[in-house]
Amino acid sequence: MSQPAEPTSVLSPEEVLRKSGVPFTVLDHVPIVGQEDAETKLGLTTERLLKTMVFRTADGGFVLAALPVTGRVNYGRLARAAGVSRAKLRQAEPGELSLLGMEPGGASPVCDLPDVVIVFDTAVTRMGTVYCGSGRADRTVRIEAAQLIELVGPKIEELSQ
Repeated sequence: MSQPAEPTSVLSPEEVLRKSGVPFTVLDHVPIVGQEDAETKLGLTTERLLKTMVFRTADGGFVLAALPVTGRVNYGRLARAAGVSRAKLRQAEPGELSLLGMEPGGASPVCDLPDVVIVFDTAVTRMGTVYCGSGRADRTVRIEAAQLIELVGPKIEELSQ
């Protein structure tokens, strides 16, 4: 008989936000994945979109990288910020997101697990109100970047190429 799935005990990013008391709003919408969907299906402007990329380390840990949706992650910079070798960092598989209480298209910089390394690009500090993942592909969080940073407590580094 198989063991119950571990992710059931992990709070979703939206649940973490609710518990924190940080003000935010949620937009319900059709499932989206990526910048084009956010712009065309939701009408959100690129300047306010924050994407979160999920990575795994060789020892099974997670690294979340949050940056403006138009940015491209420099893997070497991300690895240094996360304190791991570039060779030991890979993008997470879609199925692994459930371990974080998330699903593909809903990756969020807000995470319930204590040992996850979270790194924000320096540009996020200047973004004002941002739209980011809620954990689900059919819900997007609107939140002030400064409050998100205060809640998450990420490392802040220049991640973009």
